[in-house]
Amino acid sequence: MGKLGQDVRYALRQLNRSRGFAVVAILTLALGIGANTAIFSVIDSILLEPLPFPHQDRLVQVIADPDASHAPKGWIREYQARSHALASVSGYSLNTEFNVTGVGNAARAFGSTVSTNIFDTLGARPVLGRFFSSADAVDGQDRVIVLSNGFWKQQFGADPNVIGRNLLLDGVNREVIGVAPPQTNFPDFDTQFWIPIAFKSGDMYDPWTDFAYQAIGRLRAGFTPSQAQAELQTVHRQMVAKFPWIMPDEWASDVRVTPLLASVVGDVRPRLLLLSGAVGLVLLIACANVANLMLARAAARQREIAVRTALGANTGRLVRQMLTESAVLAALAGSLGVLLAALSLNALKLVLPPDTPRLANLALHRDVFLFAAAVSLLTGILSGLVPALQAGNRDLQGSLRMNAGNVFGTAHRFRISRLLVVGQIALAVIVITAAGVMLRSLSKLSATNPGFRAQQTLTAQISLNRGPVRDDCAQKGSCLAFFETLLDRAQGLPGVESAALVDRLPMTGFDNWFDFDAEGHPRTPRETGFQSSGRIASPSYFNLMGIHLVRGRLFNESDYSGTTRAALINAAEANQLWPNQDPIGKHIEYLVDEPTPSVMDFNIAYVVVGVVSDTHHRSLDSDSGLETYLPMDPRNEKPAMDILLRSNLPPADLAANLRTLVAQLDPSVPVTNVRTLESVITSSTAAPRALTMLLTAFGALAILVGAIGVYSLISYTVSWRTREIGLRLALGANRLQIARLVLGQSLALAVAGSALGIAGAVAATRMMSRFLFETSPLDPLTYALVPILFCVLALVAAWAPARRAAAVDPMIALRNE
Repeated sequence: MGKLGQDVRYALRQLNRSRGFAVVAILTLALGIGANTAIFSVIDSILLEPLPFPHQDRLVQVIADPDASHAPKGWIREYQARSHALASVSGYSLNTEFNVTGVGNAARAFGSTVSTNIFDTLGARPVLGRFFSSADAVDGQDRVIVLSNGFWKQQFGADPNVIGRNLLLDGVNREVIGVAPPQTNFPDFDTQFWIPIAFKSGDMYDPWTDFAYQAIGRLRAGFTPSQAQAELQTVHRQMVAKFPWIMPDEWASDVRVTPLLASVVGDVRPRLLLLSGAVGLVLLIACANVANLMLARAAARQREIAVRTALGANTGRLVRQMLTESAVLAALAGSLGVLLAALSLNALKLVLPPDTPRLANLALHRDVFLFAAAVSLLTGILSGLVPALQAGNRDLQGSLRMNAGNVFGTAHRFRISRLLVVGQIALAVIVITAAGVMLRSLSKLSATNPGFRAQQTLTAQISLNRGPVRDDCAQKGSCLAFFETLLDRAQGLPGVESAALVDRLPMTGFDNWFDFDAEGHPRTPRETGFQSSGRIASPSYFNLMGIHLVRGRLFNESDYSGTTRAALINAAEANQLWPNQDPIGKHIEYLVDEPTPSVMDFNIAYVVVGVVSDTHHRSLDSDSGLETYLPMDPRNEKPAMDILLRSNLPPADLAANLRTLVAQLDPSVPVTNVRTLESVITSSTAAPRALTMLLTAFGALAILVGAIGVYSLISYTVSWRTREIGLRLALGANRLQIARLVLGQSLALAVAGSALGIAGAVAATRMMSRFLFETSPLDPLTYALVPILFCVLALVAAWAPARRAAAVDPMIALRNE
């Protein structure tokens, strides 16, 4: 330990004497370590950090149908009764927005409808009050609510006397019975409360009609997810028989049981691993850069090392001293890197999509500091090993005889340094090529026509109250009357060119899914029907959105009055259902009207009156799919609609006018999700945009570090070849030739590195195929531009050393020699 302390103190003194070298080396390594630590903090918070529940490794996701993943509440109750591998099974709905009144102003809040045993399954205990009991699952006795810890603090100021208070959720009076502990935000980070799933006594259809729930379970000790899955698959047929009608054979025939953490994370893992690989390459570039700096510094210390050797220092001692210096550099860089990573967390939260799972947990946990320490240690070894070995292999007598001017006077003495620079450029080429391919993909994705017009359009959600205390839709047509009045008044707002209503905006991730039979496609009860995305729209919707009529007609006054049963379909649906036929006059029958298929009842079926153009209603990178439109008539009235206003006014001014208008109609109705339609489209591309931005940032960092590496090598080359340059000039070489010589060396490094990097990029970008949109992993433009970019950067980096070399005075250079 005494010798190690001496080595550390000596290393600090040496770094203090070479402050310029120390600053450059520490900053270079800190950028690499900081980038890796920041990305690992994301990986740790999202992929590795356990769920905040006891024995979370026993929690599993039970997926009844891999295609739809939703099941009725009766199905989940049967799971609970039949499974031996699962100690408990609970159902839950995805977050639903509710009107919340009774606490301050009317607002919208997110809540989940859950089985009464959901908290037992999760292993959570209430902070205040109690959780649900089996009695709360009876219809009429389910008017209770459990608050999340955050909602309790936000809306009730953490009032300990909140138990027994009442809230109105969509007009339903619910009593607060409990408060959940912190971080119990299931099924999503923005879940603010839970209400119980209720069953109607004596109603045989009630448990099986609403396919709105997903399921989780807790494994018994000694059981695995695969065992639970095999068990549930064996009882599949008996459970299907519980339905009061015949179900298709395909439904729930492939039950899946997976760890809950893996289900929560979803498809984020591949993106994070890709980013991890990119920052790993950046760190290698930084290590090679610092290794080169240390090699050059070791050259300047050649006589010092030779003297120490002459005084008795052995090779092992010299190697240890050099490694200690690199370790001290890495430790200082690691400390700075952790600080940079901590400062970058807020920026990462802004860049990553808001719906990234577990993003709220993003922090520097203990594992992150251990990772940073390990990376710093590895960095110290990688950046110091080659210089240390070189220092230990010096020729003692030769080093004492040589002066600084000819230590690296010949080309072969720079071989290792050049190899390191070529490696830096190759790794940087891989990173920037990956970023370039992603940029090309994002450019094509952003340029994709969504099939509707989004410019100068503001959207907002208007939600009426539903419930026994207050039901704005109690009388048939009352909801419709409110929205018709709103639409008529909104059309008259200052600056509004047109207004429309629709129950589901495209590209929001929330679609109505219509299961239906189609004329000319008979099926047996054990076969599945068709499914389409569905929207209920006002008359002006198609004109405002720029959705064109392909054939037939749009809805007319009779359709909106409810005297007809008209439907519009998109071109994709027409082509799939009735290819080479005229779809006008064909019938589609929704299974919600008649669950058991039989001969089509044309009295309740909808008639196709028109075909409209396709839209990318799910996302820009997905196919149009089947899409059906129904008129906003009394039969299809909804308590919540999205309003669209086309105007050239600033969005803030238009939103204020809309809120004033709604308040005039009904002060208790909230106006939420106010945003432009263009921002909706932008949000739908948030995941590829974030991935591209981060890859581009890491690519820029790789370019910066690589350029520093080229500059450092060429600069040191010029310094140590001053005598040779002076001799060349004395023998007749002109200064332009000297500049060309230096620039040519730099260009040769760039060409060699680019060639190796392109070969590596071919393999790397092939693994990115799943993230690309209409772009080849071997995109020709990207692969052509990246090498040119690096050649230009190499010439720019070498320009200053080349000018310095051309300005050498041969008399001074030879006199110093």
